[in-house]
Amino acid sequence: MKPLNRAALLAMLLLFVSCSTAQLAGQVTKPAQIVKPLNDAQRVASGFSGGVFLLDGETGDVFATNEQWLVRAAIPASTFKVFSSLAALESGVVASTDQIIRLPHYTSTREEINRDLDFASAFALSALPHYQHLVRKIGAERMQSYLDIAGYGNRSIGGGVDQFWISGDLRITPLEQLEFLQRLYRADLPFRQEVIAQVKQIMQRVEYGGRVYGKTGWATAADGLHTGWSVGWLEREAKEPLYFATLLQTTTPGDGFLTARMELSLAALAEVDPRLKEVDVH
Repeated sequence: MKPLNRAALLAMLLLFVSCSTAQLAGQVTKPAQIVKPLNDAQRVASGFSGGVFLLDGETGDVFATNEQWLVRAAIPASTFKVFSSLAALESGVVASTDQIIRLPHYTSTREEINRDLDFASAFALSALPHYQHLVRKIGAERMQSYLDIAGYGNRSIGGGVDQFWISGDLRITPLEQLEFLQRLYRADLPFRQEVIAQVKQIMQRVEYGGRVYGKTGWATAADGLHTGWSVGWLEREAKEPLYFATLLQTTTPGDGFLTARMELSLAALAEVDPRLKEVDVH
């Protein structure tokens, strides 16, 4: 697959008006409003199912390329590292973002993570073995309690305490991702304020000018279905952020799948905030 470019990334972002106020109750303080189409976002990456979804935290407007996918549940993959980071810090399993995580041995095919990593670097590098180690230390009972009180996705840890978010039963929709991100930004989650602040800090993507916060994820099911995510928000001056959740699925990911997740998100954000066009997204 040829590298993607912004001009060939998105289908027209259709306005989403079928999302009821009840769906957003408790997370979005303003009801979803009728929104204008995003005229520059004309095409979607060939071969991928899914969509790009935005929530304007200031107005409550919800944008969707495909409204059916807005409430389509999928495995969260490494986007769950946002939640498991909250759980690790809240539980005391990790004391701070500079704490070193040491594993008994390193066997990953990704050489860049086959070493001791501080917590912030483990998040930035999406180091699965390090996070599996931390989640095992948190334990199934405590993790289930956190999922229940925060209301994350379907709250299921079926499939193994260190597997449930990558190959197990945990599922979350793009709408639920947007709601969770807004609650995180507003510090409206059942975690200590200092914990929330630390997780926000490690989510900052300096490669995008420092105004984008987020996490990507990629999981491959036994049947060969690849699920890719990018979630997060774009900070704006004197306004609540634009939140984004991009969900892509395919059985033939090709070279473009890796970069498409963030590129699609950034292209959609730039439709609403043209200043993002000044950021090099490649």
